[in-house]
Amino acid sequence: MSNRLRMILVVVGIVALCAAWFFFFIRPRQAELAKVRADTVEEENRTVALHTELDRLEELQANAPALEAELAATRRLIPSENEVANYIFLVEEAATQADIDFVNVTPELPKPPPEGAPLAEIRTVIGAEGGYFEIQDFFRRLYSLDRAVRVDLMALAPAGEAAATDTVADPATANKLRLDVTARIFFEPPEGAAAAAPAPATTTP
Repeated sequence: MSNRLRMILVVVGIVALCAAWFFFFIRPRQAELAKVRADTVEEENRTVALHTELDRLEELQANAPALEAELAATRRLIPSENEVANYIFLVEEAATQADIDFVNVTPELPKPPPEGAPLAEIRTVIGAEGGYFEIQDFFRRLYSLDRAVRVDLMALAPAGEAAATDTVADPATANKLRLDVTARIFFEPPEGAAAAAPAPATTTP
């Protein structure tokens, strides 16, 4: 065998040995290393998520007194009974303080809110008549009631507007406005308890 052939066989053997070493030892280790790297990234992401959750919980703990006070205030605005009569009294009182000429409140029967909250709602229609500034003051007072009120619809129009055949409008209603409000109040009945019927509609001159 010539030296050239011997050298070729040695080179081929070394290459085959390196290839065998790579496929039997290096490549499996690469797969394991890739898995370890993927697990490391996953654990790092989980650690970041846990730190974020820990920061949120610590912030909640620090704000717990303020949140409890806010929850207590909200519960006062959403009683455990419908208290429609008290709500009507509050609306009438707001109308009196705003110097409204006329107000009427018509409640509907309690039902679950369409938003799906674990509460009961009572839709009410409020009608009021008065001057522009009085109506504005009354509407502002509705948002300041000691009761959670959600206004869904509001309409404002001249009160006692003259008919098309009339030439002079009623002077008693001149410069007066008619406010119609569709609003909802809420209460949180005990679990399994039936909602009580609301009070009848009232009208206050």
